[in-house]
Amino acid sequence: MARVIPFGGKRPRIAASAFVAPTAVVIGDVVVGERASIWFGAVLRGDHPEHGIHVGARANVQDNSVIHTSDQGPTVLEDEVTVGHGAILESCRIGMRTVVGMGASVLQRADVGEGCVIAAGAVVKEGATVPPQSLVAGVPGRVRALGATAAAWTERSSGHYVALSRRYLADAACELCGGPTMERHCKILCLNCGYQRDCSDP
Repeated sequence: MARVIPFGGKRPRIAASAFVAPTAVVIGDVVVGERASIWFGAVLRGDHPEHGIHVGARANVQDNSVIHTSDQGPTVLEDEVTVGHGAILESCRIGMRTVVGMGASVLQRADVGEGCVIAAGAVVKEGATVPPQSLVAGVPGRVRALGATAAAWTERSSGHYVALSRRYLADAACELCGGPTMERHCKILCLNCGYQRDCSDP
């Protein structure tokens, strides 16, 4: 079941249309926007007393990624951002429609512009500024021009995960209102109308 955990007097705020996978963990000061998706094994740890995590509309955080914050500021994923499997982000900003590749790291105070691609395994250094429509590759990451093929990919990546998350939600729709549901403490909870039932009920 998805673990949605209050911390320090703050509770995650998850849009009713968002998908949070059963094995994801969302803690504390976290906002998840409309039609966003948090996938299996991802951890969003908003446990800093001042700086939270914001996941924009239609953004996706894929399996086993970790998003955290520190004294250096919040972590902000703007609308339609894709975070690939196993990526690590801390106290950074990721611009709209940017794709962060599998296993990439974006470190504290990094500011990544719109429509970028952070290549798989790349490291965006602390305090780095990445201009819009750039490709970052390597360790440490080097900025170069983004080709037309990669630019087109940033435009469609989010849509794929929005569609996939709708399929997951459809299979777990509330029998009363048709809204999205999640498992919590052996209960099936509708995020739309609040209806609950035991997981063991047919």
